[in-house]
Order: sequence, then C-alpha cells, then structure tokens
Amino acid sequence: MLLGAVMGLLALSCLLRAEAAGTSALADASAATGRRMFFGDASLQGAIVGHPEALPPRLAACANCHEGAGLAAASFGPRLNGTRLTEMRGRRGGPPSAFSPASFCQMLRTGVDPASILITRQMPRYTLDDNQCLGLWHYLTETSDVGSN
Repeated sequence: MLLGAVMGLLALSCLLRAEAAGTSALADASAATGRRMFFGDASLQGAIVGHPEALPPRLAACANCHEGAGLAAASFGPRLNGTRLTEMRGRRGGPPSAFSPASFCQMLRTGVDPASILITRQMPRYTLDDNQCLGLWHYLTETSDVGSN
C-alpha cells in the first residue's frame, strides 16, 4: 500500500514537471511569434485612428516607434519591457495602473489603457487574435532581448 502511494506521488510529480515544461515551451514559441510581429518579420494589421486604410505591414511593426529600430531613426513611443508594462505607474496623467495580458490586448485593439485613459491617436489600433496578442505580451514581458534585433 505504501509502495502504491509512493509510485502515485512519483507519477504525479513527473506529470507536473512535464506539464510545466510543455507550458514553458508554449510560452517560448509564443514569445518567438511576438518577437517576429514586434520587428515586422510577421505582419500586423493596424490602422491609425481617423484614417480609412490599414497601414502597410512594414509600417505597423511595433519596433518602428517603440525601439528606434526599423523605419524610425529614434524611439518616440515608450520603450517596452516587462517592468514598464507590469509595474504600477501613472500613464498619460491617469491614476497608477499596470497592464495585464487582457488590458494589454484591449489597449492594442481599442486604444484604451488599464486606467481607462485613451492613448494617442498616432498609435495604431491593431486587429489581432488572442494568440497574436499573447505572443506580443510574452515577448515583451518574458524575454530579456526586447529591442535587440
């Protein structure tokens, strides 16, 4: 009976480790997709508020504005990383707030940040599915090479 309980615990431990490794591999794959979107190697669909047409994919890349890479000579959007996104801070004159994956995706799609403050209209509003959005989130919050192309 004791041997059966020990074997059960060992099996459960192995299963949990395998599940954690699988989750980590999924997050790594998601971050890799996010990195490609960030730098424009995978296209993002976005449009500027008030303009009827979508941006060409090469102009919709996040790095163009947030890293001083790509087409922009200097970064004019805030640099993005896990600390900057997830720490409590006042943004655009609003109360302190922090992004979560859900509020990050909402902001990219609608332009409304976690404190319900509307971001600048120069930032494109993106049409992306949950997997694409989470890929960007994983890349920005879980990798150390943000900004190195």
